[in-house]
Amino acid sequence: MKRRIWPILLLAFTAFLLTSTRSFASLQADQVLKLPCGHTVKILSVSKVEYSKGVMAVMVRYQTNLSLDERTALIQEVDDFWKIAVKDVDHYGYNEAILSSNEVHKTLFLTSSRALNFIFEKSSDGKWTRLNRSDVLASK
Repeated sequence: MKRRIWPILLLAFTAFLLTSTRSFASLQADQVLKLPCGHTVKILSVSKVEYSKGVMAVMVRYQTNLSLDERTALIQEVDDFWKIAVKDVDHYGYNEAILSSNEVHKTLFLTSSRALNFIFEKSSDGKWTRLNRSDVLASK
């Protein structure tokens, strides 16, 4: 009788692990999201990064239809996207996160892109805030 219980318990534990992993990984590359503000964005990647002398963070790169020069609209878009992304970011366990807005400009012969990073920091009370500084990653 004991020999029959172990395979059942092992199967149940495996099923639990698989469903819990899937439920938290909702942000995935190539996923298109409609934000509360009405904008549509495409997730390019979700990864762990090290920046600023050993500080670990989660970086979510996404493609925006906005120009990076439209700062007010871009900040609203980032704040709306953050409302969705924060749930996944919390699961990584880091106190820093970066949302990277990537603009793609296509012409007949050339494609160029620019990115603007928005840094979020988690305080000791567990509340996330967007820092007021942002850094341009690339101009081409």
